[in-house]
Amino acid sequence: MSTSLRFWTVMALLILTLPVNAAELDWELRRDRSGIQVYTAVVEGSKHKAVRATMTIDKPANELVGLVMDPDACPEWAALCKESFVANTVSPTELFVYTYNDLPWPVTDRDAVGHVRWYRDPASQSINMHVDIVEGHVEKKRRTIRLQYGQTSWTFTPLDGGSTRVESYAHLDPAGATPAWLTNMLLVDSPYDTMVGMREVVNTGRYADTDISFIK
Repeated sequence: MSTSLRFWTVMALLILTLPVNAAELDWELRRDRSGIQVYTAVVEGSKHKAVRATMTIDKPANELVGLVMDPDACPEWAALCKESFVANTVSPTELFVYTYNDLPWPVTDRDAVGHVRWYRDPASQSINMHVDIVEGHVEKKRRTIRLQYGQTSWTFTPLDGGSTRVESYAHLDPAGATPAWLTNMLLVDSPYDTMVGMREVVNTGRYADTDISFIK
C-alpha cells in the first residue's frame, strides 16, 4: 500500500469510528443572522447537545486555515478564548494544543488540551481539522475545570470564485455545574460570535500568504 493510500485509509477509519456522526444528527436551526447559521442537535446517550455553525466568506480557504492554525490569535476571534498555544508537535498536521477559556463570573473557567489533526478531503478538496479533547501534556491551571471529553472540527470547502464555505462542529461536556444561561451561550452565542470574529480577522488580510500545501 502506498504512503498516500495508507494515510487516507487511516483517516477514513478515524472518521468512521468517531462517537458522533454529525451528518446523521437531526439539526435544528437556532440562529440565522448576518450570513451565519447556528444549529443544535440532540446526541443519543448524551445530556449535552451538539452545535454546528456555517457561513460563506469571500476569502480563499488558505487564509481561514492560517488563522485557525495560529494559536496566538485565538483570543482575537474565538469566543471565550483567553489563551492558546501548541503544547506538542507530532507533525505539521498533527499537534496537541492547549486552550484556556475565560467564562463569565461566577462560572469557573475551563481549560483543555486538544489532539489536532489536519487533512484534505480528496473529493471536495476541503481542508478539515478534527480535535479530540485528551488528558495530559499541560498542567491544569489553578481555579479551572479541565475538560475531559469533547470533539470539535472545522471544515473549509473552496467554492467557485475564490470564496469558502466554513463549517464548525462541537460536542462538548463542559464539566462541573453548568447553569442554563451558560449552556445556551456555549450552544448558540459562542459559535456565532466565533464566526463573526473569524470573518473580521480574516478580512484584515493578515493571513493572505498562508501556504497550506503541506496538508495532503
